[in-house]
Amino acid sequence: MFSKKKIIHKIAFVINWPRELNYYNFFIDQLGKENIVLIVNDIQSKEIERKNNTDNIIKILSKKKIEFTLFSKIYKSYKFKVLISTGLMCPKKISIKSISKYLYAKTIGFFLEITKVNNLIKKFMGISLSAEGFQSTIYEEWFPEKKIGITTVFFPRGLDLRLKYFPNEKFKSIFDIFLCYGLFDSNLIKKKFKKSINYIIGMPRYDIELDQKENKREIYKEFKLDDKKKLIFWCPTYIEESGETSKNIELWLNKLSNLNKDYNIIIRPHPKNLVVDRTIKEKIIFKNIYVDDRLERNLNNLYKAADLVIVDFGASALTSIYLKKKMLFLELPNEYSYIKRLIKTCSMDFEIRKYIDKTLIINLNNESFKKQITEAIENQNNEISINLKKRFFGEKDNTLSLKTLMDKLKGEIKND
Repeated sequence: MFSKKKIIHKIAFVINWPRELNYYNFFIDQLGKENIVLIVNDIQSKEIERKNNTDNIIKILSKKKIEFTLFSKIYKSYKFKVLISTGLMCPKKISIKSISKYLYAKTIGFFLEITKVNNLIKKFMGISLSAEGFQSTIYEEWFPEKKIGITTVFFPRGLDLRLKYFPNEKFKSIFDIFLCYGLFDSNLIKKKFKKSINYIIGMPRYDIELDQKENKREIYKEFKLDDKKKLIFWCPTYIEESGETSKNIELWLNKLSNLNKDYNIIIRPHPKNLVVDRTIKEKIIFKNIYVDDRLERNLNNLYKAADLVIVDFGASALTSIYLKKKMLFLELPNEYSYIKRLIKTCSMDFEIRKYIDKTLIINLNNESFKKQITEAIENQNNEISINLKKRFFGEKDNTLSLKTLMDKLKGEIKND
């Protein structure tokens, strides 16, 4: 006889990565410590990007004297009235079901693909019967959110969405409520999950007002910047393709370092990038570019201190649009497997380039690189970002007030 799990009348936040602490800070402050529990994801993973990840989260929380519990401690014993997660627990497991699917995919599924029969099935029935065919793996995704939460809430982790697949089909049975950044991701969820409950919340961690002068002064002091120079914030994405990790940094490193004489430059490599490639930080420092690698960094401060944000792909491109920053986009070679994947999956951070003024995109062979940087800082019209923000995030009127959201969540934990 299985023992029944104890119900905890609190709101639990699952912490999968250090950066998620920054996502939730505002909510935790507003809800009050008496109403919340932080659950650190300590599921064992073979993903190299997750090396020391749990330890890093625990160190940050311990340093700040914030109470938490571990997933392994509560998984079999407790359920929380409300559970909030980004859906990035991402453990994979082998089961009878996953083995059966794998064997089917490698035989019948592969046959359907090479004979093009699967294409016909997709065309006329709108479904695939290949089970990923030759690309199939023996593992299956496992989302344990419903095992530890009664009302489960999806928290958005970035708009660098793979439009071909977002939202994950499995989310329909995993999450009861979807929080969204704007109209764009909300419409995608509604299109796939007709009866889903969606709330547009904007980007709360970037909506916090700052004293701009004081914030800039603090950033300049922390990095020991030259206060006579303007600040460029370079925020490259993480490329997971083998042989291409850090290439988006290395390709542009010399060009960016040549701007040192006239500008302060801070680069923030993706935290995963620094785990996978242990040499890239030293290469950047050698070029006299300031590196920000603080795991607990509040990115709101860096973005808002910058006079120009330089991005390539990834969530930073959409964040810059949300904040209506002056920005430039760096190109990468089309032959990169990474770029081919973005195209194949209709990645949002690639698709937005269709709507961006071509003068904002810098090609690697651009001979007037420095001039384009200067013009962007001095003359770029904010109307570009304002219009892009309206397209992807909608008007402020569409956003649920955070007070209303807090009241809804508190109401859930009071219900029997």
